[in-house]
Amino acid sequence: MRPAHPAIIRTSYGGRLWRLGLALLAFLALFGTLQAQNAPGAHAAGVQLIVTVADDSGKPVAKVGLTVADAAGKLIKGTTDAQGKATVDLTASGRYGVYFDVATLPKGVGPAANPTVRATTGNISPQFTAISLSASGVRTAVTPTPLATAPSSASTPGATVGGSGSGSSGGSSGGTSFIDQLTPKIATGLTFGLLLGLASIGLSLIYSTTRLNNFAHGELVTFGAFMAYMIAGQWGLNGWIAILGALILGGCFGYLQDISLWRPLRKRRLGMMQIMIVSIGLSLALRYIFAFIWGPDRLSIPADNDPVVSFGPVNLRYWDVVGSIIAIVLLVLVALFFSFTRIGKATRAVADNKALAAATGINVELIIRIVWVGGGALAGVAGALIGYYQTLQWNAGALILLLLFASVTLGGLGTTWGALVGAIIIGLAMDVSTMWVPTSLKYVVAMLIMIVVLLVRPQGLLGRKQRIG
Repeated sequence: MRPAHPAIIRTSYGGRLWRLGLALLAFLALFGTLQAQNAPGAHAAGVQLIVTVADDSGKPVAKVGLTVADAAGKLIKGTTDAQGKATVDLTASGRYGVYFDVATLPKGVGPAANPTVRATTGNISPQFTAISLSASGVRTAVTPTPLATAPSSASTPGATVGGSGSGSSGGSSGGTSFIDQLTPKIATGLTFGLLLGLASIGLSLIYSTTRLNNFAHGELVTFGAFMAYMIAGQWGLNGWIAILGALILGGCFGYLQDISLWRPLRKRRLGMMQIMIVSIGLSLALRYIFAFIWGPDRLSIPADNDPVVSFGPVNLRYWDVVGSIIAIVLLVLVALFFSFTRIGKATRAVADNKALAAATGINVELIIRIVWVGGGALAGVAGALIGYYQTLQWNAGALILLLLFASVTLGGLGTTWGALVGAIIIGLAMDVSTMWVPTSLKYVVAMLIMIVVLLVRPQGLLGRKQRIG
């Protein structure tokens, strides 16, 4: 009876594979239909511009009139509130222009030569674009940054409002102390590092049990982000339901990938190089499927962007705080799972020696399947939380894939806690480095830190030395 069991499993898997594949395609088609139905509205486009106006002392200025010209050529009017903030829903992403009504500007803020003032133009990229005006119309903060660093931290001085000056790289406003600039960047770096760590642990687990460098892991993150956008943004459900949905659907997506692709390749005994190339192809295919369904524009999940926690110059939004707590709780649960449960201990045994684990009676294929489900679930939650942290688009996971690999390599290949430590270091290095280098070079700083650490400790921070040969 025992030899017949694998054949039964193969037959049932073949039928399930087609059903799951068709179900996934039907699900994506349904979501594409919903996306097309909701596309015309500004909220469906998910592109928002948040303009902050402050006087020379940094105090918010209310009742300032402004007009925004978006990429579709539509003029949208707005007025700043008591916090000096005006939120404008754009109809299309791309180039935009902001014009202020000088009659509503307080004395000493902006020039008084023209009835309207063009403040800045640029590409909508992140969700939060801070535009601050100070005395003489100097633009002191135009670099897109999360709310936690705006408007207190000044970045990249640009042209005088209404003038013809040119921007210069680097620098900061003289009225902000070094500590006031550093602490918000540490806060945002830790937040992003925790979210990065949540996604990196799944990648590390998959590598430790299968020895696969999965280049399609970023698409698991993107999938989770889009699932949260569908649940919270298009269906209008609660954000917590969106997080739970991303967790469940991410796990299902990981399961589907394993039974439809990775398990058959393992059974054919393909080499790791060939399987890695397959993962690159899968990554590209999923990326353009996402682009076909959701479009090329950046999207944002509806959320309250006002700070709920403020200490000193640091202002954290609701999902910044909740996202960090969720990440910490899940990371602790993962650690407890691998330390005290039978399946967790079996997973560690498979990671150490697959053949020896199989000889002791451990079902290696089942353990690998559980790892794929868990890795997909963690990546889905990470994607949803990253979607709340910043805007999302079809290649969001691909943009952070290098950071995921850097986190896993820096902490030590195959180590769960190493991935977390590496991710936090990468997150902090990226945000803090923007105090001295242009924002476009923050990825370079993170990679340089990884290279330096590996030159000193090749096995990574928490990795073990291994003998080769």
